[in-house]
Amino acid sequence: MNPRQPSHPLTELVRIESDPAYRALFCAELDAAILDRFANRSAVVAEVRAAADRLRALVPHDGPGPSA
Repeated sequence: MNPRQPSHPLTELVRIESDPAYRALFCAELDAAILDRFANRSAVVAEVRAAADRLRALVPHDGPGPSA
């Protein structure tokens, strides 16, 4: 395909649907991307929890709470 020629917007989808080997590769790459995103999300959640724990450690818990 000529890089200057615009491709049809559904060309990739047609190839995924019609070529079993390409579909398998696409699905494997999609699965890997989903797992990577989940791992990154889990790491961020762990960092936020650790930061919250550090902040809780800075707040004194033995005295009365804020006056209202």
